[in-house]
Amino acid sequence: MAHVAAAARLARSACLAAHAGERWNCSSIELAPKFTPDLLTGTREQAYVYAMSAATLVWSVARACAAGALPACSCAAPPRAPPRPPRQAQAPEPHARFKWGGCGDNFQWAERFAKQFLDAHEIDVRDGKIEDFFDLEITTIETTPTTTPEITTSPPVVILVDDQPAPANFTAAPRPGRKGRKGRKRLPRSPRRGRPTRKRFRSRSRYEYEDRGSRYRNIEYRMAADDPRFDPQVDLRTRLERLRPLIASANLLNARFGRKAVSTGMRTKCTCHGVSGSCSVRTCWRSLPPLGRVGAALAADAARAGPLRPRRHTPRRAKPKLRYVTPSPDYCEPDVAAGSLGTHGRQCNASLGSAPGGCGRLCCGRGRRAVRSSRLERCHCRYHWCCRVDCQLCRLTTEEHYCN
Repeated sequence: MAHVAAAARLARSACLAAHAGERWNCSSIELAPKFTPDLLTGTREQAYVYAMSAATLVWSVARACAAGALPACSCAAPPRAPPRPPRQAQAPEPHARFKWGGCGDNFQWAERFAKQFLDAHEIDVRDGKIEDFFDLEITTIETTPTTTPEITTSPPVVILVDDQPAPANFTAAPRPGRKGRKGRKRLPRSPRRGRPTRKRFRSRSRYEYEDRGSRYRNIEYRMAADDPRFDPQVDLRTRLERLRPLIASANLLNARFGRKAVSTGMRTKCTCHGVSGSCSVRTCWRSLPPLGRVGAALAADAARAGPLRPRRHTPRRAKPKLRYVTPSPDYCEPDVAAGSLGTHGRQCNASLGSAPGGCGRLCCGRGRRAVRSSRLERCHCRYHWCCRVDCQLCRLTTEEHYCN
């Protein structure tokens, strides 16, 4: 259980790191086990958390087996297929010069343990054998006010910045244009098919940001309110009683997807042996991928997650991906029923634009305020032998941006 607890801490830190610059920054995972509705109602965010939890559990237990920390398991069994020849080899070397050795990460044993530990309860809930009820106390995170630097020589200056595009000026008289065929505004031609395109006349703000599928996500979230199972105005306990079997099915699929993300990322590591580094004999073993790479891949898959559908409507060759039950809001405005804390007061970086952590992504078009402050710090320090350090005082001006 010590390695299970370590896996929970790894999942928490990976979730916070992967969503640090997003509107939903995974701050609700700090409230475990008293989760908010964003991690209870089967959203995309819950799909990511379950997949990442399964991945970190497999990763932690497999590493513990290879390190000899668990008496029930040991190193992984050597694979049947020989490893690939090294890149610097001029010609393919015979398989006799390769050998499996070292201590590979025991992914097979860790996968069986993770299935027994995580999937057993969800299978019982899905099949209706037990009724699962959470502690439904909805908690909110109180945002702490920003503190000014300790050594401040002047009060901060607050500047309001409007990120919205300037409204069109309808009062100005239109310019007299030439009539006839030559005076018409022609559309630019597409370089591929020669058809007219309207890309030039799209009015987009500099800080306007629409993440992948956010427009349709909000439409799905509004349409789900017509169904009493998804309606945010309905009591959370009532919603969970109706949605719990579906959420359990989605959790099983997401946990399997998280374990598969670890297995597909495994690589073969080799050590060369020979005279003068000739690499005449190689000792190879299978190693797990870095956990940060798995978390980033699952975060990208969570953005492309699909709704949970019945099996009869699923095509045979459908690509496996994360599944959600309840559509997620855009997390721009605070909504207790949806588990959204909003982005009001979030600190952002104005130079990033619509990138993760930028004001265009976090402020949702509401604008931002810039807080400029100055303080005195020691600078240009020089060491004099012996034993004195002389420094000058420099005025350092900083500017921080916060969403309205």
